[in-house]
Amino acid sequence: MSRKKEAAAFAVEVKRADLLQALSRAAAAIERRMMLPVLSYASLAMGFGTLAVTGTNLDHEVRVEIEAKGEGAVCVPAHRLRDMLRALVAETVELKGDDEGIVSLRAGDTEATFGVLPAVDLPPLAIDNLVWSLVLPDGVFAYLIGGAADVMSTEETRYYLNGVCLEVREGQVIAVATDGHRLVSRTTNLAGQNSDRAPIIIPRDTVRLALPLVGTAEAQITAYGAKDAPNKLEIVANGVRIRTKLIDGKFPDWRRVVPAEGGSEIEIALPELARALQIARATASVRGRAVKFEACEGGVRLSTDNPDFGTTATRLACQGSISVPSIGMNADFLAGLARAAARIGSKNLRLQITAPDAPVRIVPDAAIAGAVSVLMPMRV
Repeated sequence: MSRKKEAAAFAVEVKRADLLQALSRAAAAIERRMMLPVLSYASLAMGFGTLAVTGTNLDHEVRVEIEAKGEGAVCVPAHRLRDMLRALVAETVELKGDDEGIVSLRAGDTEATFGVLPAVDLPPLAIDNLVWSLVLPDGVFAYLIGGAADVMSTEETRYYLNGVCLEVREGQVIAVATDGHRLVSRTTNLAGQNSDRAPIIIPRDTVRLALPLVGTAEAQITAYGAKDAPNKLEIVANGVRIRTKLIDGKFPDWRRVVPAEGGSEIEIALPELARALQIARATASVRGRAVKFEACEGGVRLSTDNPDFGTTATRLACQGSISVPSIGMNADFLAGLARAAARIGSKNLRLQITAPDAPVRIVPDAAIAGAVSVLMPMRV
């Protein structure tokens, strides 16, 4: 169908607030500057009283359905229409095409026109061969994926670390991410019997796209592709359908890096840890951010020594004691892990230390199961 004929067949009446929300969500997958002009457009397609709003960048696709009246389908400039809808105050928006391939907008006292493209020009992110599917209850997607997202790698040479690994194993769903310096693992039990499934790696950009769209809602996750190597993922939650390509690679055996429970353990209140780290970082080098932990009476001593800025030391009260003379840790990384623990309701952070050069196992309060972090030590 030509651009003119498709535009002429398009006529939609929809609530402005609904269209704005749907277009804003779909536009999350659309970049402002694209090599292919059609990728800066969003598809508006009517069907059985529902308007489907879709945006894509070829790697991700976001589709939102809302109630509307009308018929036809076209592609409209996504960001231009979204920005205009934000400024309008009318409750209802009317969109209508003409024989010249132009769509006119009317909303209260405002009128505008848009050059459109045929809906068929927007390439879909096709899926086939369902491999497995599971439903994550309210809040679990945010707990699993959101918890691991903070430590995703940005190093392109080890591209398989540029995302979150999700696996189903022994009746549990496990999300893991690492950048080589720190690692986060989040685990939750699945209701009922669930067989083990091949791990998948959700790309970093998809994770950042999906987290605000899914929020704390229930999420259905479906993998597509080859049985032992899915290559596509669909996430349906909060009225949004997200499709994405998966990273084609093998996530390393992360369990070898996680220390077994044991060794000495110190338990520190999160507010006190944040205060002490802020003090110690005052003279830490920008490049290293190394802070030394040493045992002292009634707690631990945090110190930094920077030839350019001087030295800083502060005592931090804690439960337990460390059995090594000293150990260095990246203050910024530790502070980030502390903030992540606070987001899941922990009041304290427990650091399990076995040797000065061994990874530090970090866990929240004992009542919060399934959250484990690992921080590699630093030379100080």
